[in-house]
Amino acid sequence: MIKSIKILFAILSFCCLMSCQSNLIKVPDSPYPISNDSFSIDTIAQGFTIPYGIAIVEENEYFITDRIGKMFHLKDGHQNEIVGMPEVVTFGIPDLPAILHGGLMDISIHPNYATNSWIYISYLDSDGLAKVSRLKTQNNIATEFETIFATRNTNYTGNGMRIVWEDATHFFLNVGNSDFSTRTNPILYAQDLNNDAGKIHRLMEDGSIPSDNPVFDGFTSPSTIWSYGHRDVQGLYFDESTNTLFGIEHGPKGGDELNIIKKGKNYGWPLFSYGINYDGAQVATISKDSAATFTVFPERYWTVPTKDGGQAIAPACLLKVTGSTISSWNDYFVFGSLAYRRLMKYNHKTGETFGLNIEGRVRTIKQLPSGAIIALIERNDLNQSNGMIVRIQN
Repeated sequence: MIKSIKILFAILSFCCLMSCQSNLIKVPDSPYPISNDSFSIDTIAQGFTIPYGIAIVEENEYFITDRIGKMFHLKDGHQNEIVGMPEVVTFGIPDLPAILHGGLMDISIHPNYATNSWIYISYLDSDGLAKVSRLKTQNNIATEFETIFATRNTNYTGNGMRIVWEDATHFFLNVGNSDFSTRTNPILYAQDLNNDAGKIHRLMEDGSIPSDNPVFDGFTSPSTIWSYGHRDVQGLYFDESTNTLFGIEHGPKGGDELNIIKKGKNYGWPLFSYGINYDGAQVATISKDSAATFTVFPERYWTVPTKDGGQAIAPACLLKVTGSTISSWNDYFVFGSLAYRRLMKYNHKTGETFGLNIEGRVRTIKQLPSGAIIALIERNDLNQSNGMIVRIQN
């Protein structure tokens, strides 16, 4: 049963996100006006399948994950694979080299990495559980490998898993839940506080539960859960200047959301959504007025108008740009659109969204100490490992 659900989910996801008749992934027109900003793009590494996460040590040193289960160390232009990674689960389309779910996902270094050398990774393990482990490296070998978090339930439909640090002792982690929920057949894992999917978690640096995490109704003690009712958050950004956590998440067919994540709050999935199911069926089981009494509405949602009810932009990462060498990006949110295969920017003051002249399925975007931007772009040919890491600057 699980296998058939996974295959169906992969096929429908592929049709929605790829929409291509060959193994070369084409770039559709931007659904929003193109902002012709001035910048240059330089490729600094290539040969990846789906480069998913990047941990920036300094201007020219990074750790990078490839979703197929590989981790790399890049320093001063030299690239080495780190051996000793866990066995991960990936799945997609039978007989087609597309990877849509699972795998090795985000990577982050401890805020005190310079003194403790801890590297954190998130992934879907071979047992079907979404996990976070921390490790150190020596001579390009993973050492002191320690699993510090595992979901209580298998999670084959979660693509998210981003790690962002609140401070030197706490980090946030999202675990997705992009099931095919409809009004007539609601799938309520994201609302179930005994299930870790569809949640944003807050953990101590060693994976233990912070004592000031929320205590939900019906429980007597805190858990790792910080917020719930999420579908598939694929971008997290913690704004240190305001102590605000932002999450950008996939709706189903339309209804992608940008949320301000607050302690103990319910973000509604699948009880209320601005999107519809991929077959056109309604998703929301309650009215907007009812949802307003106990859920948090997004700061912004996106549905690209189409003849068949709308299209998702499928946001994959999130960065609020400040102090960039590209002045026209400063104070904007920048994110990758998987469905439209390009980078986009959003002005949270005016509500305007723009396409950018950076094409490809951008999985991650971060800012370097210099203010330049670094982006991870997955392969555009399913028969080749031609994913790349690029530096964007003025």
